[in-house]
Amino acid sequence: MKLSTRAIFVLRTALSYMMMVWSRMSMAMSSATSMTNSESTIRAFATLRFAGDALDPDEISDVVKERPTKAHRKGEIYRPTPRSPEVTGKTGIWYFSTRRKIQSNDLSDHLNVLERLISPFGDHDGRLKELRDIMERRNLQAHVTFFWRGLSGVQRPSIPSVATATLRRLPADIEPDIDTEDC
Repeated sequence: MKLSTRAIFVLRTALSYMMMVWSRMSMAMSSATSMTNSESTIRAFATLRFAGDALDPDEISDVVKERPTKAHRKGEIYRPTPRSPEVTGKTGIWYFSTRRKIQSNDLSDHLNVLERLISPFGDHDGRLKELRDIMERRNLQAHVTFFWRGLSGVQRPSIPSVATATLRRLPADIEPDIDTEDC
């Protein structure tokens, strides 16, 4: 059986392409495996939450120049998760999480994002003052939580005092949740 020159060329091209794709997939899979093994040992994120009966989520968003992860007013009907039933807000909430916004596993990066939300560089505390005024006028509370999880043996993060000092000036309650997990 004779194959034409054109058929041989098509076959060689197809095989060459298949080998290239296989090679790239192998590299990507080994890269993903090594990334998973080294980087999934640490998880970090931080949250900022304003809460109160008179909270207007748009007012907070306008000041911090950022859309919240979740927000609702008191009495507003919302879904806590896409699969949960609708509920009525018992109080107003403006909630921002760095969980899916910041790719870093360094807790300092997450806290710096929250710090820049309430006191951006060069703002001379204008935004911080504006947030304090809203909190006082509307009787709001601010809460910061930061999470860090790592396997046992991994060095725990140091908490940058500059970021926490700025968050406390809001004033915000700060709750660290730092833990190591056994394999």
